[in-house]
Amino acid sequence: MTKYLTIALILFTTGCSSISTVGRSDDYYRPGAQVENNEPLFGTSGGLLADKDIKRILNYRLKLPAKNRIAILKLSNNSYWRHYSKDFAQLTESIATGFVGQLRQSSRIYDASFLPSMLVPEKRTVPFLREAAARYQADLLLAYRTNCQTFQKYRFIDPDETKAYCSVEAVLLDVRSGIVPFTVISSNEFSAKKTAADTNFNETIKKAELTAVGESLKEVAVQLNLFFQDVQTM
Repeated sequence: MTKYLTIALILFTTGCSSISTVGRSDDYYRPGAQVENNEPLFGTSGGLLADKDIKRILNYRLKLPAKNRIAILKLSNNSYWRHYSKDFAQLTESIATGFVGQLRQSSRIYDASFLPSMLVPEKRTVPFLREAAARYQADLLLAYRTNCQTFQKYRFIDPDETKAYCSVEAVLLDVRSGIVPFTVISSNEFSAKKTAADTNFNETIKKAELTAVGESLKEVAVQLNLFFQDVQTM
């Protein structure tokens, strides 16, 4: 517990911002614009869509079950730091647990869990990911990736201090239709200072980055839960 408090003390968030999808208004849909049929929205050939298919996709009105399962997939990779030490493993698990817990606060979500690694396809294209989520019986797939940039010039002021900018980009895929109804990018700017508990400065940076990513993921979950409030039920 003491080490986590140390991490919290060296991290100073200086800015947080989120940009998410704006929901469509009811005025967008013309009466009778959406015709229910058994044809897949995106076809089965994998070729380019015809104009009539694109028009049908744009006129599609998303409806979700009253209760949904979300499969979560992280697209970026930081496996090295995850296995660097027990502290990093516990911090990574804490971030994942907090993210899942925030998602489950929505009354529209009965389960939020990571897509099992053995189901993740080698080709991470939308059709393959959609099929993997369907095998998991997930109504929705939430894929995200993280990106952090460190500003090195601040080390000239204090060699033990760094400033960085971390963002999380998330995309929600409706498994039934293949529609992507929601996207969000959440960013945090922060500064961190090396403590005696850190083996080196790279460890200081990575701990701070992971903590900032955790805050961004929580904001992603908050924005997604707000999105669910406006989605119609099947």
